Amino acid sequence: MQFLACFKRSDKRISTSLFPDKNRAKRQVDQKSDTNFHVAPGNSIEVDGSSKDGLGKVAVPATAATPVTPDEELRINGFRVEESEKHLETEEGGVPSVYSSSSVLLRLFGTGLTPRTVIIFTHEPQRYGGPCQVPVTEKFRLKHADPGGKSGLVEVELPDVVKNKKYFYLCAKYEDSDPLSSSEQLVQQQPFLHQGAEPYMRLTSYKPFLPLWVSCIIIIVCLTFSALFSGLNLGLMSLDRTDLKILCNTGTEKEKRYAKAIQPVRDHGNYLLCSILLGNVLVNSTFTILLDSLTSGLIAIVFSTIAIVIFGEITPQAICSRHGLAVGAKTIMITKCVMAITFPLSYPTSKILDWLLGKEIGNFYDRDRLKELVKVTNDVNDLDKDEVNVISGVLELRKKTVSEVMTRLEDCFMLDLETILDFETITEIMKTGFSRIPVFEEDRDNIVSILHIKDLAFVDPEENTPLRRLCEFYRNPLYFVFYDQTLDVMFREFKSGKIGHMAFIQSVNSEGEGDPFYETLGLITLEDVIEELIQAEIVDETDVYTDNRRKVRRERIKRQDFTLFAQDRDPNAQRLRIAPNLKLATFQYLSTAVQPFRSDCISEAVLRRLLTQNIVHQIKFKSVDKNDPRYSIITRGTQVDYFVLILEGRVEVTVGKENLLFESGPFTYFGIQALTQNLGYEVAVETPQQVMGSLQSLNRDAQMRHTFIPDYTVKAVTDLLYIQISRNLYLAAKRATLMERSQKLGDQSMDPIDAEVEKLLNSLDDNDHNSVTPDMTNLTVHSGTKASISSSMAPSPTTALNVRVSWDLVCMV
Repeated sequence: MQFLACFKRSDKRISTSLFPDKNRAKRQVDQKSDTNFHVAPGNSIEVDGSSKDGLGKVAVPATAATPVTPDEELRINGFRVEESEKHLETEEGGVPSVYSSSSVLLRLFGTGLTPRTVIIFTHEPQRYGGPCQVPVTEKFRLKHADPGGKSGLVEVELPDVVKNKKYFYLCAKYEDSDPLSSSEQLVQQQPFLHQGAEPYMRLTSYKPFLPLWVSCIIIIVCLTFSALFSGLNLGLMSLDRTDLKILCNTGTEKEKRYAKAIQPVRDHGNYLLCSILLGNVLVNSTFTILLDSLTSGLIAIVFSTIAIVIFGEITPQAICSRHGLAVGAKTIMITKCVMAITFPLSYPTSKILDWLLGKEIGNFYDRDRLKELVKVTNDVNDLDKDEVNVISGVLELRKKTVSEVMTRLEDCFMLDLETILDFETITEIMKTGFSRIPVFEEDRDNIVSILHIKDLAFVDPEENTPLRRLCEFYRNPLYFVFYDQTLDVMFREFKSGKIGHMAFIQSVNSEGEGDPFYETLGLITLEDVIEELIQAEIVDETDVYTDNRRKVRRERIKRQDFTLFAQDRDPNAQRLRIAPNLKLATFQYLSTAVQPFRSDCISEAVLRRLLTQNIVHQIKFKSVDKNDPRYSIITRGTQVDYFVLILEGRVEVTVGKENLLFESGPFTYFGIQALTQNLGYEVAVETPQQVMGSLQSLNRDAQMRHTFIPDYTVKAVTDLLYIQISRNLYLAAKRATLMERSQKLGDQSMDPIDAEVEKLLNSLDDNDHNSVTPDMTNLTVHSGTKASISSSMAPSPTTALNVRVSWDLVCMV
């Protein structure tokens, strides 16, 4: 079905606001009045009318029943940049500047805009309607047009501007995109009409300032410096000035070198901070701008964010947080250059910060923080547990008082002022192991003096010296402190040497109705303070408790009891008695200096009982004649079977055929060969069978009756006190030692050594070296402590005495 639609333009009014030229506006109205719009069959519009060009009828496609005007009615009044792949700039006068050779989407505003509209750009300015003689771009067709033809979208791409031709101007016309007929070719041959050279109709382009490869290099450099500045900001600023001073003095050689390089820069903290931050902001801004010039806005934002966060912030800060010292030292020259470059801005800013915030003094640790720092870093530092305890103890010394570490008075070893300094008392003092002992009068709270162990050096236990006399002679001063005295003050007082190493703790007792009085609570020594200093208990060989406050007993250790020398089990067993201290000295000398009497030959218990036997002899020098045979102890050429140890006095010794003379004093011994001839020193047994073998060997040796003939003479030249131990007595002591060790090895049956015990009875004598006949007595020793004596005749008193003494030696515990 064909139909014909004719549209007459009766409205000849056109707004002149878009056309400042009134004559031009009038001409447009006249042209529109002569135009008819026909809708021809086949969905086409026939334009029937006459124009100045005389083109006649032209068949064009119909577009949504929109009237289509000839080229003279196409007019672009303005445009707007909708989208741009690159950064859009605006020059003076509001002229848009787009990135050259990049796609730009323009929205055109005007009349007669249809999808048939094409535009080009030229550098030549013209009035509206003028020809576009020198186009500089290709043709661009509208991608979309509004139904009313008032606006449309077109995607264009501008080249670089040439010299002296900065702006681009729009030219437009209609052009069909379908295959063209001959009449349409006439239309296409029409020139582009210039749309005017007004400022709002201009467009320009710009090209990148730097080549692409240069921009990429600068971007990489900026990203590198961004990472460096970010890392230095954390690494250098986290290095405390105090820590740097410590590293300069106590670090490794590498750490000392790094710290000395960084310290001069780090001393200007705010200046360094401002310089690093300015440099970081500068390179980040440059990086973002260059990246935006190479890509579109969204891509530039995403890529710059990822690059700066990952490579410019996270990675360098993670590295410099652990290795800030090394990184800062190796890049110190770059840091100094940045500080010099940013000096005009960063230095004044830093001075303002110094004035506002104050001087940076670095981290400092008080006593509690320093102690906690040592404890929390114990897992990673190289301090031992004892070193940590010492450091903690030193830091806590000022907080603790003497009342917290003192030894209470009831736990102290003290002496009464009326005590007599005999052997038992001195031995008891020595057993305690204390070097200073408080002395009280009547009441333990009434401390009147201190006894120093060194004060006993010239005290003879046999004189029974009163302690009061000794205290009055030395007058050792007392030092009292109050219970709230701190340990650091106490330690300084002890170090000064003015008060000694012991102080007494006292407090004011105001309880009750009477007047207040001083009450002694306890005592404190230098050892107590040192124990708190090292946070450990100092336990010596005489301590009973490991901690005097918690009363924790220490493990029992073997300790000699010297009081045994001050008591005799049978006072009649030894006709001539010596002082306990002399007996103790004799015991110590024999057990350490004389080989046959050492503990590997004679046990200490047997030796101690041996000294209680009748072995002490005395010579009173009354005659003037030195050759009196009564003064001879050992005579040359005369056989002897005993050992002699001088205790008091002096002897003259004549040696050899030349009769060489020399004198000897106390603790000189003679005749050791009489004891050890054909005998070994050591008695090493591990099993009861070895004990039996050793006993049999001793029995055979006793039967051989070895004698020793000396080649020297020993005579007394002064009053003399000495001990004389016969060979038989020595052999009995060795047998007793073997039997004692056999019991310790767990031998429950003592029956096999009955014969050995019987021979022991023959090894002792009373005064004249007479021995008991083996046939007279038979001693049977069982696993317990029982002993029975069977004899064919009644034992004599001498035999009974020998049996008792021998049994004392054998049954030693």
